[in-house]
Amino acid sequence: MIRKTPLDRRTLLRLAALAAADHLSAQPPKQDPGAAGRKAVLVTLGGIRRQETFSLEGVVNIPRLANDLAPHGLFFPNVMNDGVTAHVNTISSIVTGAWQQLDDWGRHAPRHPTLFTYLQKQRHLGAADTWVVTSNKAVTRNIGVGANVILSKQLMVEAVERIILGQSPRRILVRDAVRDEMKAIMLAEYERIGWTMPSASRNVTDALVGGLTDFFDGPEGLTGGDEFTFVMAREVLRRLKPALMVINFSGVEVAHSGTYSLHLAGIRSVDMLCYRLWQFLDSEPSFKGRTTMVVMPEFGRDPDGSTTNGFFNHRTDTKICRLTWMLALGDAVREPRVEERTISHIDVAPTIGGLFGVDCKQADGKRIDGFAI
Repeated sequence: MIRKTPLDRRTLLRLAALAAADHLSAQPPKQDPGAAGRKAVLVTLGGIRRQETFSLEGVVNIPRLANDLAPHGLFFPNVMNDGVTAHVNTISSIVTGAWQQLDDWGRHAPRHPTLFTYLQKQRHLGAADTWVVTSNKAVTRNIGVGANVILSKQLMVEAVERIILGQSPRRILVRDAVRDEMKAIMLAEYERIGWTMPSASRNVTDALVGGLTDFFDGPEGLTGGDEFTFVMAREVLRRLKPALMVINFSGVEVAHSGTYSLHLAGIRSVDMLCYRLWQFLDSEPSFKGRTTMVVMPEFGRDPDGSTTNGFFNHRTDTKICRLTWMLALGDAVREPRVEERTISHIDVAPTIGGLFGVDCKQADGKRIDGFAI
């Protein structure tokens, strides 16, 4: 059942009704390519509160998500994280469909099979078809056993540290030196910084070097860690066309430094990056019409006035910390709308699995029936 809240009426439902009419009238009937042809991109965003995003005062920070994407998507304003509100635990829960209680630094793999495992075993997909591209160094290779896992931001940090500490032949910390140091690490030492690429090949190497080159030498003028993650993910998608990619943007976690303006800047950055990612997927022939993109924060943040300093952290057992939202776009969306019912993070894996015709047998979550499976 869809209920009209003040936010939905002002920023979503009105836009959704108008955009849906234009969108549905302009598009030919969707051709279902079947599970074998489907693709999915799952984007997690770190910790973002409702009040800084889908609220009357927060929607200014997400103009692309609210105004350009949500009117064409399936929007769930009530998504609950009932597990451990830490990054590795939450992302592990999302990709397994079962709440995970692990260490916070990715030293252990999830205790249940992941979407990658289900696709590999039931659809016989290889590592080249399953990718994790993350800005968060805590989301290690253990998050996607059998998949390609690249920690893009960690590569940047490692290169800068090596130059500063005099461990590189490149002695001056300038843009070209950082680029060259990152390339050297990528080509020869990527396993040392936590990457795993079981499908390593010339095509994979070319895609990664291409992403690095686009970031530093392309016309877009990008600089941040999440932006580098975006460019690397886009280049892998463009060149290798995987079936499933999980992308993690963690720039909003600058909130831990205590600077609210930087946290808001992180939100505005991922708002634009999600928009650009969907533009790419909706225009690339290999993805257009057969791809579902899901965007969701991992959790909220602590309430203002709490002993944990509010937006700094995400550890309180409060609704503000546990309540988040989810937006689905593309192939799985029968019609744009807002679904007010409460769903759970652990519902995502069996739902995306259903798009591929696989059964996430050990998941505790349930398929979301609003998706066109």
